Amino acid sequence: MRVLYFGFAVCLLALGVAAHGDHGGGEEVNDEDVLVLDASNFDTVTTQHELMMIEFYAPWCGHCKQLAPEYATAAHTLLGNVPLAKVDCTTERDLCSRFDVKGFPTVKVFRNDGSNPSDYQGPRTADGIVSFLKKQKAPAYVVLADSSAVDAFKSQEDLVVIAFLDSLEAEGGAYLKVASSLRNEYSFGVVTDAGVRNALGYPSGNKVVIFRKFDDPVVVHDGAHTTEGLSKFVLANSFPLVGEIGPENFQKYVDRGFPLVWVFVDYNADVTASVLAAATEVAKGFQGKLSFVKLDGVRWSEHAKNFGLSGGTPGIVVEDRDKRKNYVLDEAAPVTAAALRAHVQGFLDGTLVAKIKSEEIPTDNSGPVKTIVGKTFDQIVMDNSKDVFVEFYAPWCGHCKSLQPKYDKLGEEFASSPNVVIAKIDSTANDSPADIKGFPTLIFYPAGKKDNPITFTGDRNTAAMAEFIRDHSGLAKAGGAAVHSHDEL
Repeated sequence: MRVLYFGFAVCLLALGVAAHGDHGGGEEVNDEDVLVLDASNFDTVTTQHELMMIEFYAPWCGHCKQLAPEYATAAHTLLGNVPLAKVDCTTERDLCSRFDVKGFPTVKVFRNDGSNPSDYQGPRTADGIVSFLKKQKAPAYVVLADSSAVDAFKSQEDLVVIAFLDSLEAEGGAYLKVASSLRNEYSFGVVTDAGVRNALGYPSGNKVVIFRKFDDPVVVHDGAHTTEGLSKFVLANSFPLVGEIGPENFQKYVDRGFPLVWVFVDYNADVTASVLAAATEVAKGFQGKLSFVKLDGVRWSEHAKNFGLSGGTPGIVVEDRDKRKNYVLDEAAPVTAAALRAHVQGFLDGTLVAKIKSEEIPTDNSGPVKTIVGKTFDQIVMDNSKDVFVEFYAPWCGHCKSLQPKYDKLGEEFASSPNVVIAKIDSTANDSPADIKGFPTLIFYPAGKKDNPITFTGDRNTAAMAEFIRDHSGLAKAGGAAVHSHDEL
């Protein structure tokens, strides 16, 4: 698990865990124009509106309080045009979990049936929200009436998509769906005029073309005009073969859905030109399968170490985000196209061995709370004969430090139960397959059902954790008297 990307930390709070302290903003906000949604009316309301924005919040959240007056102003401005709504995640835990809400506020944009909302990443101001939603109400495409309009459209961004169609009504269905779903990332145009099409070299038939200011400047779709096919075409060709990655576009690469091939280089080193040339050559053969990215390995040397690299340059690693595993190219050997091609092909073929970030295995692990490291995670946690309750922590985390005496007491309570393991792992120093969003995270791995771990979201006291383990375990037989304390973090 990597907690920080590019030096930006994100504070995420587990649903159902009590917050402590007020984070400012005690003024009353008149938000009568903001719809209040809960489990009883959510699906009904979202299906009634072509477009709406929903804030998932917690009443105690300082950032939510800061957003509240801006959100209320935007709701009043857009009244009768685009509805704004809110969901209180402290009372609607299941609803917020359904939409994978990890922190507050989370703002999402819903269209039509509400089944596939998108995260709102724009300004958290009334003007920003209003401007964004007005744009969302406009058509997702621009009709280009002449060659000069096409030229102007192509010049406005590094990448645009234009469909040359015989008829928008008859032929544009799939294309317009793709334009609507990807409208926040790309600009879409349509040309149907026969004279314009002929002048631009697309006289007949239906062609979808990407015009871009990098790599090959013109890419023509040669497959069937289906929503899935066109969407894949746009996503596969909308990134450079080896693109510069940073905080501003990292999420776009993640959303692309391909494993990342990270190329860390020193831009002042003589060898860098040949390394990037090799990466570019190899990337051509893996379009639509992998995302090759480059970045300043001197500036981001600590980031490189998170993947198991030494922090020197050049350094190349394939990151499988789905499985949370990293595959490091031999740093001692020169980077050549042949070596890199073999490495990434081996990754796709499943023949490479992942590099596991791990502390050393403890020489003594006989205490009531077992220490897990990257090298022993599978051995201890995935043992199908045992129930395993794991705390994923960070040494600097204040809540983790507060939890420690209660967690140690939990270990003592189950010390005489040989089939129940209470364990902990430092997630900043050890890799694991768990998707950890914040600290501490507590996960129960039941015997015989390791593919279905259960995250603990109750009160973080010994009694509550012990009760949770017994409720979910067929093996738990704790020794000693039950603990009845209800102290909380």
